[in-house]
Amino acid sequence: MMKKTVSLFFALLLLTGIFASSSAEEEEEEILLPDTPASEEAAQNISADCSWRFSTKKQNYKKWMTDGNFNTSWQKAKKTDGWIEITPKTPGQLIGSIYICLDIQQDQWELQVRYGDGWVTAWEGPSPYVHVFIPLDSPAEAVRFWFPKDTKRAKVAEIAVFSPGSTPSEVQIWEPTFENADILFLATHADDELIFFGGGIPTYASEKKNKTVVAYLADCGARRTHELLNGLWSMGVRNYPVIAPFKDTAQKTMSKEYKEMGGQAAVRNWMVSLFRQVKPKVVVTHDVNGEYGHAQHKVCAAVAKIAYDAAADPSVDSASAEAYGTWQVQKLYLHLAKENRITMDWSVPLSSLGGITGLDAAIRAFTFHVSQQEYDMNVTKTGKRYDNRIFGLVRTEVGPDEACDDFLEHIDLSSGQPE
Repeated sequence: MMKKTVSLFFALLLLTGIFASSSAEEEEEEILLPDTPASEEAAQNISADCSWRFSTKKQNYKKWMTDGNFNTSWQKAKKTDGWIEITPKTPGQLIGSIYICLDIQQDQWELQVRYGDGWVTAWEGPSPYVHVFIPLDSPAEAVRFWFPKDTKRAKVAEIAVFSPGSTPSEVQIWEPTFENADILFLATHADDELIFFGGGIPTYASEKKNKTVVAYLADCGARRTHELLNGLWSMGVRNYPVIAPFKDTAQKTMSKEYKEMGGQAAVRNWMVSLFRQVKPKVVVTHDVNGEYGHAQHKVCAAVAKIAYDAAADPSVDSASAEAYGTWQVQKLYLHLAKENRITMDWSVPLSSLGGITGLDAAIRAFTFHVSQQEYDMNVTKTGKRYDNRIFGLVRTEVGPDEACDDFLEHIDLSSGQPE
């Protein structure tokens, strides 16, 4: 059996042409991989020059796997094994690596390679993420993704097949979520992190190299998960985000939102667990008035104020306290809050992103939220109306800000749990 060696690489924003195209210019970060000769030719995308076979035959799945449209996907039939088999058409052409975007995280699935008339497992799940890049130990004549019959709702949105060679430059290589973050940007929905937090994420994650976590209170579905990953990667985020299990809803009142989300305690416990798990020194989140009045945004801001204190209390959500320990966040900023206001400058050029500003980085990231382009909300319009530069310091363990231009002012980044 082939030795199983793989890193979980997450390749979603493919600015140079694997899955998605963009008119925005991307400045790529140099990534050095161990044991890769500098002279080795980069792997090429050979997806179009392959034959594809599927266990389900109702649609033109080959087109769907490579069309860059995350709204189309292959789905395994119920009560039977499912598989996707890929073979290069060109004689002598081999497969060196392969990348898959799953719509839904799967506990049981395999990548198999063909040897003679049989299939050998080269990699097997579960994977903690929905995007997996798998370099093969040895080039293969054919590969097959296999999902057992008891796998529920197995869905695949996109697949890219590569020839042997060094890791292609367009592939994203994600890292695990930080567990000792400097700063946590907590958005409600995918794209809120751009519209209402402006250039915050690229400024701290990419330019300042702070340990940055991005989290979302609502799960907006598979397509928007792909889009948010595209956007985050374009801003220099390299550590995988956190997405809560709560549905994206738009109730008229906070009480109805709490009911829809399983109650205030459920939301509080999730956020308390998040704070304890990623241990942010600073948290940045929404306006208490929900910016334009969105009740789920209001819930996010209200619960963040509760969780700020509750995360340090071992009697609250004892399960996460036992798993991660308690945690005292040092500062909490709310968008547009009147207390201890600060005004951030997102017009500063970021050398890490080729000299574009933090605001420009957010605007570019928003273009990858393809499903949201039809709505009358974006970074330049909505983010200006609800000024994404203005925040208020509503909780602090280190005193008020003085310079009022840095979320991490007065924060000792060298320490663990603050005294």
